[in-house]
Amino acid sequence: MPAQILPKEAYYSAEWFQREQETLFANTWQLVAFDSDFGQAGDYVTARIGVQPIAVVQDVDGNLNAFKNICRHRGTELLEGKGNAGKTLVCPYHRWTFGLDGRLRGVPDRSECFPDLDRKSLNLHNAAIGRWKGMVFANPNPNARFDEWISPLDAAPFPHDITSEKLERSEEFVYRIKCNWKVFFENAIDGYHLAYLHENTLGGPKTGLNVWDQHGEHMVWYSTERDGIKNRIPVFVEKQAKGGGMPTFKGAKDPGYGGVYMMFPTTLIVPSPWSLTVSTIEPIDGDTMIMRSRTWSPKSWWSYKEPLKGTPGYDPESGLIESKNWTQPALETGDFQTEDVWVCEKMQRSLRAPDYSVAALAEGVGGEVMLAEFQKMVRDACT
Repeated sequence: MPAQILPKEAYYSAEWFQREQETLFANTWQLVAFDSDFGQAGDYVTARIGVQPIAVVQDVDGNLNAFKNICRHRGTELLEGKGNAGKTLVCPYHRWTFGLDGRLRGVPDRSECFPDLDRKSLNLHNAAIGRWKGMVFANPNPNARFDEWISPLDAAPFPHDITSEKLERSEEFVYRIKCNWKVFFENAIDGYHLAYLHENTLGGPKTGLNVWDQHGEHMVWYSTERDGIKNRIPVFVEKQAKGGGMPTFKGAKDPGYGGVYMMFPTTLIVPSPWSLTVSTIEPIDGDTMIMRSRTWSPKSWWSYKEPLKGTPGYDPESGLIESKNWTQPALETGDFQTEDVWVCEKMQRSLRAPDYSVAALAEGVGGEVMLAEFQKMVRDACT
């Protein structure tokens, strides 16, 4: 019988959080950008993976390079947000200048202030980079092998192509959620709750009618309601969508691919015949996380023109989606994402209670077995 592995302190303790930042996230792959974020030399995107600030930059040859976003002089962050840096990366503090390849190019007053400087030893620290299906991943460990991490997913069909010009990309959804990142991840791989929490939005399926397949560190979910055949959406959702006139992705009408792809530790992909949503989880502290999501859909009247308008909890002033802004009970919104946020925050509020504990986990790959597998990966990465 599967059982809880991590102690409850792992879900709120500042010590546990810092350990994860310095160990797990020091050697894991995180989605940081999309191919569409780059087009010309100098284009860049910044991110943070654990304690490491990262920058991905396109060079003059069209290659994408990943570096630690730290000037080698005094450690100032070189870049902010995303944009175009021009021909070089210039530190705003003392104008040390680096090429788009990360090499130190110039030091003001070098002969006077740094007569013995070994410029070749002060190039930017590298990070590892990988690209998969229009997505760009980075790892603070420069020796990390992207192919080893991503190749297990080759066995899982994935027909969606977000680089297609026939698709429209939504604005970015930014959720600020008051729970530990692992609480949210575990909720996403919990097949036991689908028929209960999401009875009126996803309609299940029940434990024996859904499965998770494990591919290396990744997990892919399927509905098996249709005579055991793996399908990407629940029957309930398919019936609701039938006749709605929504255009489909080319090659995505037929079953065979998964409905949820959980890429350890922070990437969540939800494909359907009509859309593809890609989300990244950003741990903020032991009790808080940010989730950033974008959705691609075929260009049509149905495409996501104003996706944030009407989203439960959205505040146009802050640009954030938060439970404190909800204007109706979560279970009345008809939005399964809101239901998940609601229940994750409810669990987080209980974690510090002296009587909090976890009973046996539901058996079966459509139950809670994957929670134990995920916890093993977290435990092993933090030791």
